[in-house]
Amino acid sequence: MKKLTAWALLLAMCVAMFAGCSNETSATEPAPTETEAAESGLADAVAYVKTIYKNAAEVTSKDYQVVGSVPVGAETFEITWTVDVAEDVVAIVKGEDGMVTIDVNETSSEEVAYVLTASLTDGTDTQTLSWNHILPATMDVDGLTYAQIVDLVYALEDQASTEDAYRLYGTVTSIDTEWSEDYQNITVTIAVAGKEEQPIQCYRLSGEGAKDLKVGDAITVEGCLKNYKGTYEFDQGCTLVGYGEYVDQKALLKAAFALGEGAAMDYPAVLTGTVTEIPTAWSDEYQNITVNMDIDGQTVQCYRLSGEGAADLAVGDVITVAGVIKNYKGTVEFDAGCKLVPNDAYHSVKNALSGYKLQEGESQEAVKTITGTVATVDTAWSEDYQNITVTIVVAGLEDYKIMCYRLSGEGAKDLAEGSVITVTGTLTNYKGTIEFAQGCTLVAE
Repeated sequence: MKKLTAWALLLAMCVAMFAGCSNETSATEPAPTETEAAESGLADAVAYVKTIYKNAAEVTSKDYQVVGSVPVGAETFEITWTVDVAEDVVAIVKGEDGMVTIDVNETSSEEVAYVLTASLTDGTDTQTLSWNHILPATMDVDGLTYAQIVDLVYALEDQASTEDAYRLYGTVTSIDTEWSEDYQNITVTIAVAGKEEQPIQCYRLSGEGAKDLKVGDAITVEGCLKNYKGTYEFDQGCTLVGYGEYVDQKALLKAAFALGEGAAMDYPAVLTGTVTEIPTAWSDEYQNITVNMDIDGQTVQCYRLSGEGAADLAVGDVITVAGVIKNYKGTVEFDAGCKLVPNDAYHSVKNALSGYKLQEGESQEAVKTITGTVATVDTAWSEDYQNITVTIVVAGLEDYKIMCYRLSGEGAKDLAEGSVITVTGTLTNYKGTIEFAQGCTLVAE
């Protein structure tokens, strides 16, 4: 849910003006009594609150604000907000500006349904409005990295399993049980890049193409993970998603489709899907196109999409798009300004955009790797400190640059504008600049 928007404030003014006009009387009509006037004002205030929150998002994974009072004519009706759950789950915090923050537990370990209630009174009569909400279990829309998932599996106790299904992309290192025509499955072991010493077995793996698997194939597997007597594995029932990499985008899609009408995510995101329709053809004048893409059976529109290759898009193309996702009158879409990026840049773009979720002073815990083009050399190479500071643009996303602060490593000394580099390190928001913190390293080619 977003903070009170400009249109809502305008509506409040209209309510006040309307109420003020409604108190005027003609020569032939008796003036309303104080009781009648109060009842009318209360009704207008209630109608206003009902109107501005009628399309509020049901799923509220972050803190949000609501109005603390409503002006109607010369009167102001205070709103008392309450919830039917404990304060450590959802708290009501009134601000000095008159707005009220619904402070939700953003690290809730379980999903919680709650009812938010607004009570308004004129001193005699009290009226209430209620909305059903859901606080989800902690939703990481970026998802875990493959390495983090492997670590999660290796931390399981014997016979323990994950509750949720995960995807891993890795290379087949052995065929443990050949394909069975009777059972229509096969058992293989895969290694995730960077985690070769922590193999994952795919026990009784099924799905299209599983029959033909061989050592060396790079595949994506999905299922629940388990520690079976010291063997870390996808449990029986796991599925071959496909040859190559198929990124799990369920968490981000869930967050996108939970947006209330008119709401937008407060951070940029990236999604890959298949073009199913072109509602607006490429415009040479405006240099953009609007397409719809299918992602796991759900349609996301890419509104006024620009970027290299956008002019040539056709139905059936698999594309990767970056930008801000919003709910526009019920259509979940990338807003105007979204960019088409190379499909092979997905991980770099995702990692870069994740930095833009950080609040000032915050840093990420996980190490990220990003490939980009040097846009500026901010601090020249220092022989004394053996580092350089540069800013990179990832996949042409000029609005989401990443600074590489005091970058070191082989080849860093010779960096110049236009150099294409890969950097690894920890992202931080330093006074509004999204950057790799000191200690980041240039990855040798």
